[in-house]
Amino acid sequence: MGKILLGISSSIAIYKACELVRELKKTGHEVKVVMTPFSERFISRLTFHTLSGNKAYVDWEDDPLLHINLPRWSDLFLIAPCSINTLSKIAMGIGDNLLTTCALSHKGLLMLAPAGNVEMYKNPVAQEHLQKLKERGVIIVEPEEGKLVCEEEGQGKLASIKRLLDWVEWGLRPKPLKGYRVLITAGATREFIDKVRFISNLSTGLMGLSLARVLRWYGAEVKVIAGYTSVEEPPEVEIHKVVSAQDMYQKVLELFDWAHMVIMNSAVSDYKPASFYEGKLKKQESLTLHLVKNPDILSELGKIKKDKILVGFALEEEERLLQEGLRKLKEKNLDLLVANPLQMMGSEEYRAVLLFKDNTKEELYASSKLLGAELLVKKLLEKLLKLPLQSLPRA
Repeated sequence: MGKILLGISSSIAIYKACELVRELKKTGHEVKVVMTPFSERFISRLTFHTLSGNKAYVDWEDDPLLHINLPRWSDLFLIAPCSINTLSKIAMGIGDNLLTTCALSHKGLLMLAPAGNVEMYKNPVAQEHLQKLKERGVIIVEPEEGKLVCEEEGQGKLASIKRLLDWVEWGLRPKPLKGYRVLITAGATREFIDKVRFISNLSTGLMGLSLARVLRWYGAEVKVIAGYTSVEEPPEVEIHKVVSAQDMYQKVLELFDWAHMVIMNSAVSDYKPASFYEGKLKKQESLTLHLVKNPDILSELGKIKKDKILVGFALEEEERLLQEGLRKLKEKNLDLLVANPLQMMGSEEYRAVLLFKDNTKEELYASSKLLGAELLVKKLLEKLLKLPLQSLPRA
């Protein structure tokens, strides 16, 4: 877990910073807060002291070298909310308070999450300052659009807590996958019988979407093709929504050449109704459905994969897990088959057997699918991409 220095400048959005500190602590991070003097008119330093468990700082009353020592302590410096005033001062190298002086002395990763009136944010001078900061390697977590406190509509809302937390996790990890493109399928497909009824399964999409989050954290460019999902989508990831297995097959083929690695995590329906009823079928004593096979997307990709890395998932009963997993690994020409026992469908925790093309296997256990996704990504780095793990943090 990381040491997060959280900077807070004056904005009505400061109330969201209280929740941000709580969520960072809940995730296991240590947090120290540094505030601008004017921000105390919104919320006192005592509030952040209480929430973080560490003293919140506004000035140099305890340590004349605080502007040096706080940045050196941190793994990541995030200023949220960052007012347009504070953003412009940092861009111009002005250090007139403890927060801006910390920003000038900070040598690590600096993230700014602006918040302000849409006209102020879109002002050409503010945009010039934003561009300067980006060119210097500062990460700008763009504000969101919506109704602002001034009753105007537009871009200026502080990024959501979910996005800020995701950017923190991104910032704390190395980027061995920078420049690497990964295509992931997730969720359940639906095969419609009539306008209201369909054949599907219990997949929530949680594992596939967790993999998308983690792969982005490690630097990959990620695109997701998602069927039906019932969990939150990962921020900052491009998602293409599809419905049926045929829809997914066509979209996978469309994006296949773009990817270096393809991870087929979706729960694709094996069969679809042979015909579709235009309307709603009336209730009958019995109904016989004639089903036909859907394309086996993973098998088709195995035939054209060439030098791409292809990862598949299989859900099997416990007693047939290894036997069926090894068969599918070979028949579908995969580099890795992730074999999940039946109990994992819809479960929060994660358990799998990883079957590699080199005939090795490893068991994977995790208390959550997000943690399981990170452990799996590390195995992909180590076993398939042969990238060093020495600099990777412990999940």
